Amino acid sequence: MKHNIITSIGLLAGAFILAQSNAIAQDEIPNLKTPSSWNQYLNSVVESGDLGTWRASGVTKDLWVGIPAGIRYVSNDTTDISHDKKKLLIAHEIISEDGKMLSIGSGFVGWDPAAKRIYSFYSGYDGGKPFWGPRELVGFSSKGEVWKYTETSRGDTYETRMVYKRTSKNSRENIVKRTDGTGDIQQARLNKVIGGNVPDTDERSILRTKDEISKKVIKYFDSASDGDLKYAESFFGNDVEVMINKIKVNGKKAYIERLTKIQKVLFKDMKFIDLHVHTNYFSDEALASNGKTIGDLRPKTIWSNAWAELQAVGRITKKKVTFPIHCDFRWENGKAVEMLAYYDPAAMNEEIAALEESKK
Repeated sequence: MKHNIITSIGLLAGAFILAQSNAIAQDEIPNLKTPSSWNQYLNSVVESGDLGTWRASGVTKDLWVGIPAGIRYVSNDTTDISHDKKKLLIAHEIISEDGKMLSIGSGFVGWDPAAKRIYSFYSGYDGGKPFWGPRELVGFSSKGEVWKYTETSRGDTYETRMVYKRTSKNSRENIVKRTDGTGDIQQARLNKVIGGNVPDTDERSILRTKDEISKKVIKYFDSASDGDLKYAESFFGNDVEVMINKIKVNGKKAYIERLTKIQKVLFKDMKFIDLHVHTNYFSDEALASNGKTIGDLRPKTIWSNAWAELQAVGRITKKKVTFPIHCDFRWENGKAVEMLAYYDPAAMNEEIAALEESKK
């Protein structure tokens, strides 16, 4: 979860700490060092078994600006390798016991060859409001990692640290705290649910990145980047239900009309950068919310999750815009029948206002 986000090994949406200095972090994880190359760091992540999906549960603390304290939650954190093996792709979601999305986000970990150091960035939404920030690897060893993360959320910017401990092959411990001493300490124990030695039971769900459905989602974003809306006709079901932040759009026809306005009237040169897609094939026995299982809601549930950075140029304002976007797609009979999209609407609202002003 954000408090546990797997970052390279790692995790994290937010970040963490324990220490107010590298020395304290050193005490938590001995023999910390900085990587001399990308391959050295990547090998450490892979060999330590950090890739996969990790799950935690607990009660939120007074730590993150956008997440209220005192809410029971379940979190899922995923770390994967990009196709070119030059980046780690990290993502999280935090869901309350009553099924509300408390936090969702994604980011990357890469290598700066000029500076010869790890660089990273993370962004997402807490309670429907965006957060973002750079992350810095303080050090790593076979026992874990220490990161510094500076988050901006709801007009507030603050620094955190995370101590991420490898406690066993399929378990981890995270300790997160603000470096200025304010707020609560967030401690969480994570267990590997995908990618490790998980018991072979009917409750196990599957996450895939190279399956046909994930490829369809990638093609959908690629076609949107090319300005081609024809693929959307075959991608969505006729009665697709779309929720964009808090805006509801019913049916494929209405949604494609919205896409047409965005691409042909409001923006040009649209590109989706650093796109990551994975698809969850949920077991009917997997727990959903309110004590119900996925099978209680609907059988054979499949959801795809996608994260990217959208770049475009406003047709009216001529401004270049960049903002993170997250989309979820639920599938039935090879069609997307439900879509959820989350992003900061400020740039789009500005372009709409400029368009209306130009008509006067």
